[in-house]
Amino acid sequence: MVTLRELIASGARSHRVSLTPSLREGEWNTLFEVEGPGLVSHLWFTFPPEDEMLGRNNLLRMFWDGEQDPSVEAPLSDFFGLPFGSTGKGCNFAGRYLTVAPKNGLNCYFPMPFARKARIEIFPEQMESGSGFYFQADYYRFPEELPREWRELRFHAQFRFENPCENYGRNYLFLDAVGEGALVGATFGIEANEPQLDSWYHGGGDSIFLDGETRPQVLHGIGAEDFFGHAWGVEEFQSPSIGTPMLEFEEVASPAGAEVEFGQEAGALGRRFKRVSLHRFFVDDPVVFHSSIRGVLGAMGNSYSSVAYWYQEEPHQRFFRTPAAEARRPGVVARYGRHEVEAEEAVEWRLLAPFALEADNPFEKPREFELKETGEEEFVYVGEGKPTRPGGEQLAVRWTPQRAHHNFVDFHPVGRPALNYIRLQTGVVGYALRYVECDREQEVVVHLGFDDEAAVRVNDREVFRGEHREGFREAQFKAQLKRGSNRLLVKLSNQANTTWRLWAFSFRMEPAG
Repeated sequence: MVTLRELIASGARSHRVSLTPSLREGEWNTLFEVEGPGLVSHLWFTFPPEDEMLGRNNLLRMFWDGEQDPSVEAPLSDFFGLPFGSTGKGCNFAGRYLTVAPKNGLNCYFPMPFARKARIEIFPEQMESGSGFYFQADYYRFPEELPREWRELRFHAQFRFENPCENYGRNYLFLDAVGEGALVGATFGIEANEPQLDSWYHGGGDSIFLDGETRPQVLHGIGAEDFFGHAWGVEEFQSPSIGTPMLEFEEVASPAGAEVEFGQEAGALGRRFKRVSLHRFFVDDPVVFHSSIRGVLGAMGNSYSSVAYWYQEEPHQRFFRTPAAEARRPGVVARYGRHEVEAEEAVEWRLLAPFALEADNPFEKPREFELKETGEEEFVYVGEGKPTRPGGEQLAVRWTPQRAHHNFVDFHPVGRPALNYIRLQTGVVGYALRYVECDREQEVVVHLGFDDEAAVRVNDREVFRGEHREGFREAQFKAQLKRGSNRLLVKLSNQANTTWRLWAFSFRMEPAG
């Protein structure tokens, strides 16, 4: 961060814009537009705290340096860490970069640099009170250029929501960015769906896939509450880096002496988790990426909304198109894919998993489809643990497509039976299959990132076998591709090692020499 002495020495001048704007409903209203170089240091909004849903229905956008696509796009209240259309009347917030004071004082302290121009605008789709909307921006102007730290990086924030998330399948996506930068925070709103047989934090934690195009790495967590620094469930708590500003229950009927199975937040008999808001700011530990970042969090079929906050060099890519207000309100059905902006270059693999590693079927023993598949293979895997529904421990194993975003492939979405608690399967192996067309015979260098044990077959030959027992690392080896269609098969085991139960790999090829 720029020190106070450096800020003074730069010749920075402090400025403020204060408005009580008369907003025009149903169109974009510019709140702030100034020439640079400069840096927005503080934003403050307020509106009557009784105006529930106004913040979710009014969309905020920010543009830097004349760009056409906004770097910030989020509903007003969600940007400040208030999900579900809440206001400061029912949910105060005290984090390092965001603070919501009682009676709905919305404050933001993310530094937002700009070299030539900054514009902040709002699109109101609901004005309940018709008055009482206030805005203030504090910013610096620099006489010549931005301090060195801020010359390339620009602030970004993106809202996303999904209802319902997949149960025991795809984890919830909260960030997908390309470029060089750092993740500095995320806020979440999570609401239980009915019927929900498992707690939201049993989704398996966070997975942050980094730099698959260059030098891949994965940050892999345990439980979803652990991502927010909690343990064994959550309670209301706030600090600069982590917090749970809101935790709500609902009363339910339960037989005498029975405990409702909705996780450790359920507490007393007859109470069940309803919804929670959480934040995680990477104050002293930003997550650095050099070519890409993709962050997901275990979801277990619940309703999720989030805002990710990060810095990166421009240009940025969109990964979510925020719909109109009536299509983003709590309770609206929005399954994965409805508003996503999918990267066209993400190749598709077919996955077949899991298979138990046993004495009769060790990693070294090939199965028939490793050499040649029919495409119609189908098996049944039985996991150990308490099922969430009858037969939930049984999983149909068949070829399932998955797009390799930033070259990463994750087996957990297809290889997890419906078992209570964090039952990511270990002692197993999975297979990923893909065909590549070549217009000529050529030698390639393969970059394979993995942990545990992996093997790769190219056409009729095994070209690689290796072990990484101390975490995710990349291996490089050469392979020969023929003219025409080439069959690629990756075989990967899964154990609970230093990258806790990670079952993913990265794969890319480049011409040799």
